[in-house]
Amino acid sequence: MKTITWVFLFAAVATGGAAEAKPGYGISSWAGWKPGQISREECPELRSVPLILKWDSLEPAPGRYTFPELLGPPLKAAHEGGLYTTVMIWVGPAAPAWIYQHGVPRVITDRKVNALGQKTDGQREYPYYLHPEYKARFLGLIDAFGKYVSALPPALRARIVFVQCAEGSTGDGQPYKGNPLDPQYAITDEGWNNFRLEAWQRYRNAVPGIPILVNSDANGGAETQWLLENMDVVALKQGMFSHGYQVSDNGERLAKFQGLEAAAKQRGKPVLTRGEIDGELFEMGWSKHNVPQALYWSGIFATHCRLDIWNVPYQALKDRANWPAGAFFNKYAGHKDAATAPAAFCALRDGLDASDFNRFPAAEFGGKPGQKKDVERYLRIAQAYSVYGARMDDPEKAIGGGMINRKSSGPNDVGWDMLPGNYSRFLTQIDPGSGDVGRWNIDESIYGRFGRAFAHQSGKKRLRFQLDPGFAATQVKARVTYLDQGTGSWSLRLPGKEGVTRIQNTNSREWRTQVVSLSGVTELVLQHEAGEDTVFHLIEVERTAAPTK
Repeated sequence: MKTITWVFLFAAVATGGAAEAKPGYGISSWAGWKPGQISREECPELRSVPLILKWDSLEPAPGRYTFPELLGPPLKAAHEGGLYTTVMIWVGPAAPAWIYQHGVPRVITDRKVNALGQKTDGQREYPYYLHPEYKARFLGLIDAFGKYVSALPPALRARIVFVQCAEGSTGDGQPYKGNPLDPQYAITDEGWNNFRLEAWQRYRNAVPGIPILVNSDANGGAETQWLLENMDVVALKQGMFSHGYQVSDNGERLAKFQGLEAAAKQRGKPVLTRGEIDGELFEMGWSKHNVPQALYWSGIFATHCRLDIWNVPYQALKDRANWPAGAFFNKYAGHKDAATAPAAFCALRDGLDASDFNRFPAAEFGGKPGQKKDVERYLRIAQAYSVYGARMDDPEKAIGGGMINRKSSGPNDVGWDMLPGNYSRFLTQIDPGSGDVGRWNIDESIYGRFGRAFAHQSGKKRLRFQLDPGFAATQVKARVTYLDQGTGSWSLRLPGKEGVTRIQNTNSREWRTQVVSLSGVTELVLQHEAGEDTVFHLIEVERTAAPTK
């Protein structure tokens, strides 16, 4: 099947000059940045860069700090390059050697593979965090960092979007990678989270006015409550929203996050989130086969999960084929209020959730509620939709946790508690599936991973969409991205209003975007008119005029 070039794809998702929600929100590189690594010239969608510093370099001898040499130059270079920065100090696997000479125990773990499943001898050695001498030195590092940042020129300080509190194993929420070989150095969840809270408070006091971002993976109710009560900005790393769309259990994760978001809104506190997609992009079968498509849909998924800053390997950002993913993410990054958002979208897909026993009853598909690891149930569900392209290339990975899901050798279109419907913001499909069918693995273009289509011979001839009531605008542009395959026709309509835009497909077998100027939009309808069925990828509504007062 023919596909259009990246130039057309980029044009279809370009930001159209929409202002950023907040400075520095959007696409960031990963992991760690040094001047010359990547710039706005090499990736126009780049908004910020991460500065990852290591304790052993920042304090090579007790009390001797090198912030001016190691933090000052990259801050200045980023500022001069029109970039914002985020800052994190690794302390666990980067603890200075001298700290062990002050009585702090050295902890060796049983780690044998890294996050990508590759054999490694790295990051197996850590300090014992709860030792009094370690805590004193660690908190002293935070104080020294705060003193340096507070003395920065205002222009450089303003470039720091957030500081991430890394308490232990790099930026993760746990103390160690692997388990201590000596069990006396194991740390209970309660003991670890008490240590984390102390670090959060110290960072908050050290750099007032700059959000302190923490890893949400290890947080329980007490940690969440502390953030809500003590931080001006609730800033979180949301790892499983950023590691690609092919992850199970995100239904529960997203519901939990939305609860926190609502609680923060009640207190008048903004929420900031970040997450990264790492080397998996080039290592795992589901992504490396078609990096532009994997990155594009992962960016749409991250946008649906309300991620504000997405870290992407700089090698991927330099490839023009991946720019559409960045353009789409930047367009919506940080825009969480329908009343002020420049655009709304609905990216069409059908998520096959094996945990949904109403849609997929046990009598037909097997399995039992709560039993996640019944591979046959996943395979039966995929088989039922195989005529529309659904596949299970690596079912054994589908039944695992998030870090296992992402190691799949290919597409797994059935997951457990995976998000069941479209990815969207401020534009919602009404009764999905009532007038359409899901489509999977349509083609190799960035759009072709998922879609929805008419099935007119089965009476499925209409897709309906509703704008968030807060998204009020007198005039908008509606963008409909569809596959021009076959010679059928379809229309874009506004319910209860005159005027129909009718589109005749020409069988170019290319993805095209139809743009229509409209006014007074609250609902949209895509209607089958005649002939062959059309496959749709994306509906966007862009504000061209603000609501009248």
